[in-house]
Amino acid sequence: MPTKLITCNDDNIDVLRDKYPDGLHFVVGDTHGECQTLKVLMEKIAFDPNKDYVYFVGDYNAGGNPYALLDFISRFYQADYSIPGFHLIRGNHERELWPIYPLNNMPDIIVIEGKHKRYYIAHAGMVSGAFRLINKDIEGTPDNYYHAYRLDDSCAGNDAVFRQIVWSRRGLYSQRSRWRNWPSEDDLRRSRACIVHGHSPYSYFMKNYSYGDNNAFWKKQRVFFSEDLQSFNIDSDIKGKSKNGETYRGLSALCLEVYDEIAGKNNGHLSTEAIVNAANGVFSAEYVPCWSYKYEGTIDRVLNATPEMKTILLDLNGIPVIS
Repeated sequence: MPTKLITCNDDNIDVLRDKYPDGLHFVVGDTHGECQTLKVLMEKIAFDPNKDYVYFVGDYNAGGNPYALLDFISRFYQADYSIPGFHLIRGNHERELWPIYPLNNMPDIIVIEGKHKRYYIAHAGMVSGAFRLINKDIEGTPDNYYHAYRLDDSCAGNDAVFRQIVWSRRGLYSQRSRWRNWPSEDDLRRSRACIVHGHSPYSYFMKNYSYGDNNAFWKKQRVFFSEDLQSFNIDSDIKGKSKNGETYRGLSALCLEVYDEIAGKNNGHLSTEAIVNAANGVFSAEYVPCWSYKYEGTIDRVLNATPEMKTILLDLNGIPVIS
């Protein structure tokens, strides 16, 4: 499995700000209650709540201080996807494992229409059945830039049809495994798809998991890209799980404008070679303890939010549909 190591600094945010003065779109990996690290990351990307869109891949519970994290997130949260600010999806730690804050009102998948790519943000990845169902639905609303979906428990419960969107297994990360869960390369190309997810700490992929056949790995920022899966794994392991002797703890963000521009120069396709040779679009912050965080507000804005989304569920015949 050839993997190209990318060793680069992530101090080029001013260059991107000059290039995209109207604002940027970022996706942030699993936060696990670590509000102080998130604040440092937002400072690093010079987050502007009046212009920038930041999407979180889930897992706000389990670690750190979830209330403090949601307190910080609440200041910039927006239920309307067309308004700049923070936008949330649920992870497996919001659905299962006795979450403190289940966030039942948040979607499981957000899809963004870029100029050259369509970005599917989901906690643990994408499965072909949901991918095709969502694309068919999007075809009916071609003028929308943002689409959001929640998975009914019939689709996302234990051993349910689309469970791996919120909790993947090793077989998810291959088009040639016996599960054959990931969308095919033809489907990915046809839909101009780029899938951005977290859930699986990068250290698991270094020796144990297969993540496609042609990868790029950001050594400093701990982010994976797979060319044949057209996807990024941005769980840089803020929890600090010990795996393969790895001790790093951090939080990463992906700037979509950078990769949309790369795709525009490569017929809508993201290639490992083009990414390696392009400007940096991945930013990271190393772990900062959050024990000294002082609450400044309430998380009611997040807990009581009503973002617009459709529901993926099973009909009476057990067929997945969108309602």
